[in-house]
Amino acid sequence: METKSRGYTTGGERLSAGFYVFGAILSYYMIMSYLQLFMTDIGIPAISVGLIFIVAKVWDAVNDPIFGVAVDKFSFKGGKYKPWLRIASIAIPVTTILLFIVPANISIQAKIIWSSVAYVLWDTAYTMYDVPLHSLYMAMTEDLNERNRLFSISSFSVYLGALAISIVVPMLFPNIGWSATGIIIGALCFAFMQMLNFKCKERFVGASKKESSIKEIIMSLVRNKYLLIFTLATIIGGITNLSMSMNSYFAIHCLGGRQWITPLALASAIPVLLVVLLVPKILGKIDKFTATMLSRGAMLLIDLTIFFLGYKNTTLFLAMIVVKNMFGAVWNITSIAFIADCVEYAQFRTGERNQGIAFATKAFNNKLIVALTGSIAMFGLAAFGFTEGAGAAQSQSTIDGIWFLYSFFPIIGNTVCLCILALFFKLRDKDIRIMVRCNNGEITREEAEASLARKY
Repeated sequence: METKSRGYTTGGERLSAGFYVFGAILSYYMIMSYLQLFMTDIGIPAISVGLIFIVAKVWDAVNDPIFGVAVDKFSFKGGKYKPWLRIASIAIPVTTILLFIVPANISIQAKIIWSSVAYVLWDTAYTMYDVPLHSLYMAMTEDLNERNRLFSISSFSVYLGALAISIVVPMLFPNIGWSATGIIIGALCFAFMQMLNFKCKERFVGASKKESSIKEIIMSLVRNKYLLIFTLATIIGGITNLSMSMNSYFAIHCLGGRQWITPLALASAIPVLLVVLLVPKILGKIDKFTATMLSRGAMLLIDLTIFFLGYKNTTLFLAMIVVKNMFGAVWNITSIAFIADCVEYAQFRTGERNQGIAFATKAFNNKLIVALTGSIAMFGLAAFGFTEGAGAAQSQSTIDGIWFLYSFFPIIGNTVCLCILALFFKLRDKDIRIMVRCNNGEITREEAEASLARKY
């Protein structure tokens, strides 16, 4: 009974958390999928778009670790994590709208400045969401299976949001324009993000810790070798996957027009929704490391097949995208759970439970991947001679370059990611459960060490 009470979350809490994630992810996928297309449509050169994304990362290098400290250090009357999330529920919608209401009658230089400032503000708002959210999950329950359940619902909401953006945005912006589309998405984002305020409860928040310096943060991360290993694999696998940044360009210039944006996006989103809720059952029978390696291996084989077969047979191409993203669902759920495992490992080895810093690292990873994939994609378009402006015709060499960026880069990253995980990441579910019991004081450290499959 004690284990159940310490691990139980209500259906209302899980639903509220899912709605909140759904609202935030509407903004995320709007930015990730369409911001570059919007910027080049309004005349901003592709190379300038790439530089805007890089500028935001300079700020990220400062705000993410500082925010991780703030989350770990401060507690408010309304809780340790929920107050930050309430602020984010306003900041994310507002900055999303700002990004898509760039005045049409200002100069290109003014558009670049507006976009740069708005993107930095959005980036800050998203940090305020991403870091506390996953720390909240760990404060809601200490049970590993229950956490996986929350992560699965979160992942389902992510893909549901991706599906909504895939359907709604291509229907809206050609008819009502980018500004009105941005306002509608921002309003929906705001409405859904208010849901978290009603139900979710923080049950297991540790005592406040002494203030950490930036040096202590870095040292904490250095000591958590598995967080560093997983972070490296995630970044390499992510920044080389240009398909999301290139989807709209690929649909328009390779497949033949804007009418292909929605089918291509649906081929990425729908299969995940069919699989994502099954993943917890899979993880109940297979260690998540094994499931992750199998899924990423399958994705690599499919990427190779896509690259060599090409896209001329559109039906076959879309079918392979569907299958690839079914396997991708496993990675997207387990990647969050791996961060939680790294938190448990760090506490077991060092006695420090800086989950705010760990999830700040995850937030930084997510935004670094979005920014760098966007930058690499835009620099690549510029290198292949892309012409800015809505409806501009592209040369055949540019079209071939778009296909190369879309199809070949994921092969490189997935290969390196698999090698890093296979060679260096040794944490397994069975041992994490033992570490959790030790961290909770249910067994002694000596008993835990004796039960672990290997020395950590």
